[in-house]
Amino acid sequence: MCSVYFHCREKGIGFGEKCFYFLEEEADWNRSASSCLALGAHLATVDTWEELRFLLRFGSSLHYWIGLWRESSGPWKWFNGSLYNNLFDVRGTGQCAYVNGDGISSDWCSQMKYSVCSHLQRHPVRIQNFT
Repeated sequence: MCSVYFHCREKGIGFGEKCFYFLEEEADWNRSASSCLALGAHLATVDTWEELRFLLRFGSSLHYWIGLWRESSGPWKWFNGSLYNNLFDVRGTGQCAYVNGDGISSDWCSQMKYSVCSHLQRHPVRIQNFT
């Protein structure tokens, strides 16, 4: 029997197929995106209810930028330009989204918040179990 274990870089937290990094240095949305790139990641995408619950539980009551934004009152998009599927509501009238203790809200991108980054987990390690 073979088990596959994935690992994240230092201070990364594996959840599902992603690594998440909670950066607790306040920055605006653009600077937060740059900080994530320096880690080999991007502002986090939230693709499932399970991921949102994980972020809400782990991020406690702090506000963390994620990779969701919009132009004016246009449709929400992820950092890479793909359209958001409206899986959950984004509260507020801002242009950049963040996770807080209650779900996902929006604010002006120039506001200072913490950030959460993510990338797909890399470097699977296969371990042979002999039983």
